[in-house]
Amino acid sequence: MADRIKVGVIGTGGIATLRHLPAYKEAEAAGKAEVLAVSDVVEASAQAAAAQFGVPQAFTDYRALLQLSLDAVSICTPNSFHEPIALAALDAGMDVLCEKPLALDYADARRMTERAAALGRKTAVNFRYRWIPAAGFIRDLIAGGELGEIYHVYANYFNGSLYDPATPISWRQTRAESGSGALGDLASHIIDLCRWWMGEFASVDGHLRTFTTERPLTTGGVGPVDVDDAVSIHARFASGAEGAINASRCAIGHNNHQRIELYGTKGALIYEIEKWDEGGDRIRICFGSGQARYNAFATVNVPPFYLLGTPQRVMTDFIDAIRAGIQPSPDFTDGMRCQEVLDAVELSDREHTPVTLPLSVSDA
Repeated sequence: MADRIKVGVIGTGGIATLRHLPAYKEAEAAGKAEVLAVSDVVEASAQAAAAQFGVPQAFTDYRALLQLSLDAVSICTPNSFHEPIALAALDAGMDVLCEKPLALDYADARRMTERAAALGRKTAVNFRYRWIPAAGFIRDLIAGGELGEIYHVYANYFNGSLYDPATPISWRQTRAESGSGALGDLASHIIDLCRWWMGEFASVDGHLRTFTTERPLTTGGVGPVDVDDAVSIHARFASGAEGAINASRCAIGHNNHQRIELYGTKGALIYEIEKWDEGGDRIRICFGSGQARYNAFATVNVPPFYLLGTPQRVMTDFIDAIRAGIQPSPDFTDGMRCQEVLDAVELSDREHTPVTLPLSVSDA
């Protein structure tokens, strides 16, 4: 077992201070890791994070952080920086955990994944909803054949963060920094969950919509919104199942609402959460002819074995995997496959036609 893993965190915005740094400090308290540095282009943010979490060094240039003798880094920046920082960290001999979506597009994600594989680095992507207790339970139910052959997948991810046209633009509403809107921000999570449960996507027919085409700028005036507010996808899985996936940041009344329904030849189930700790410890099921005869769903609690999931599990598992010398999961390959689906959805929307997966080299 390796000694303490020396970690740096690049980007000190909300996700870093809410998830990554607390997780690494948890690992530090357990004697598994040591957080040596943070960096952010906003000096005050980097300094504040360093002070809050007791990190000895803070930089405004990630390249300075990468000059340190580190074992691993977390990338918590806007999406446009994921690829160059990841490649630099991999080349510097570091294992890399990256926020989702993995990159701006499939070509970048594939480059990151291939570089990591060539260098033998360990990688991870923060698809944290795999650690909702119900999600792991559902995966095992599917693998155990409890639903039989799955015919239908209906998946929604809704929040209301942008329902108000007066909400100012952030980097998540600009294509240059985010790559896409609700598609990459929200749909990527449920695409990953569906792929984790169901296997690979075979085709997608995607439709993107921007309801508010201009928003206020924090510096005054207004600016264009060039990414989607919402996405609707008709999907077909390699297994033969049909899927309908929707995501919106204009769903007033919701904060972090996810609902996925699965229907098969032997049973059905419903997964629904409004936030991490609300709903993730139970599912609704209709299993077997007895329940089906009466169109009856029952709410069941997730077995205690699955109740170890936390929003920080991706980070703490990343540290544990490095120390054990094994590949974490989800990794860059998972991020790349998700990004391939995102690109296919955008291509489908542009061309007004379904797109078959995997993408060809020319499509990527």
